[in-house]
Amino acid sequence: MKNIYFMYGLPRAGNTLLSCILNQNPAINATPNSIIPSIMFAMEFIKCNDSVYKNFPDEKSFNNVLESVFDSYYKDWNCDIIVERGAWITPYNFNILEKYFRSEIKIIVLVRDVLEVIKSYINICNKYPNFYINRKYENLDHTTLYKSELEEKCDLIMQKESSVDKALYSIRWLLDNNKKNHLHFVKYNDLVKNTGDVIKGIYEFLNIDFYGHTFTNLKQFSANNLKYNDDSLGFGSDMHTIRSDKIEFIDNQIELPLRVINKFSGLELWS
Repeated sequence: MKNIYFMYGLPRAGNTLLSCILNQNPAINATPNSIIPSIMFAMEFIKCNDSVYKNFPDEKSFNNVLESVFDSYYKDWNCDIIVERGAWITPYNFNILEKYFRSEIKIIVLVRDVLEVIKSYINICNKYPNFYINRKYENLDHTTLYKSELEEKCDLIMQKESSVDKALYSIRWLLDNNKKNHLHFVKYNDLVKNTGDVIKGIYEFLNIDFYGHTFTNLKQFSANNLKYNDDSLGFGSDMHTIRSDKIEFIDNQIELPLRVINKFSGLELWS
């Protein structure tokens, strides 16, 4: 049976970089964005809505399946430790973990200044015309728009139920509901500027044996002999591509509109 821990956070906050570093350790496999939250959501939906289940509600047998999902899914992964990257910090998914996950819940939460996250997204927009934010903008009714294209795209990045919004409200919910003991925050600036200290802190949080990682000549992300296919979603190849020669902070030289700065400043709930 593998030891399973969790990782989630703001997009553009170093999720892929951290996974690539952790995966240097042969005992660890940090996963891509996980399908398991969707699997467990679908099963819970069946439990609550399916007429066949309601006709014969064998809850114990059904729960046995839910409790075995992680072990079954990762049975053939060649490692001792799984760092599962999935949206486990949302209120619904965290409650699912508390209900069905039988080990201690430990979640690495990656965070970054929100305005820097927006700039990173805009940088991808500028590089890749087919990026999904650009497609969302093109699908708007442009006769109703009164803000600049840049400001509209910033609003799309931050809109309700976007990846950024979901991470922010989830962090707020966890902190408001006294779940902080399950969390280990990793700030993007610390990850790229003090990488060794951040990695040491993660090992201490997970209480696992330390491994001597290197921070140059990094390999691109892969897990279970597979890689992301970002082209299938129009994400742009940079969404999960890291700089491999060294780790350093890169400032996206993008000037955000003042209204965007005023609207989205001060959202760093973890500070």
